[in-house]
Amino acid sequence: MAATNHVERITTLEEKHAHLERTVADLNSVVIDQQKRIERLETLLHRADERIEHLHAALDQPRSAVEERPPHY
Repeated sequence: MAATNHVERITTLEEKHAHLERTVADLNSVVIDQQKRIERLETLLHRADERIEHLHAALDQPRSAVEERPPHY
């Protein structure tokens, strides 16, 4: 009787272990996907920051009279 109880307990533990392994694998996939998205967003943010810096630099530079629009435009 005790041997049957041990076998059932081991079987239950093995089932739980299998489920936990699957859960860990699923969560690992989610984390990997999220990391890829974060890296892509960081790249896009860096590009946007560079563009903003270039725009600020362009706005800060004085314009020539040829580039200026007349006041009635």
